[in-house]
Amino acid sequence: MAFPHETVQQAWERQGGRCAACGKVLHWTNRDLGECGAWHPHHILPQNQKGADHLNNCAILCINYPNCHLNVGHGGDWTKQAPLSKTSLPYLRFGEPFHRVPRPPGRPPWRPF
Repeated sequence: MAFPHETVQQAWERQGGRCAACGKVLHWTNRDLGECGAWHPHHILPQNQKGADHLNNCAILCINYPNCHLNVGHGGDWTKQAPLSKTSLPYLRFGEPFHRVPRPPGRPPWRPF
């Protein structure tokens, strides 16, 4: 199954339109497209490990450079289906607006090319 549209929309709003792993600004219209600001909703706990299609299991990840969907979500290997840890998603916040989230220590600000 895939996430319902409403769940994806809520995850998008929760994250402020940013990648949960790197904080990169994404574009709503570029879902699953290989263009600038492209993104994909990812299961934090994989479906094959009984991960549900609920908001608390949804993370929005970028799919072009640095491609957090592949490199964080799948550990660099599309065949891997491992659960994600909270430390690998520093920009994922539950119940708190994105603009109040401080930048994790040691992470440089992301700048577009």
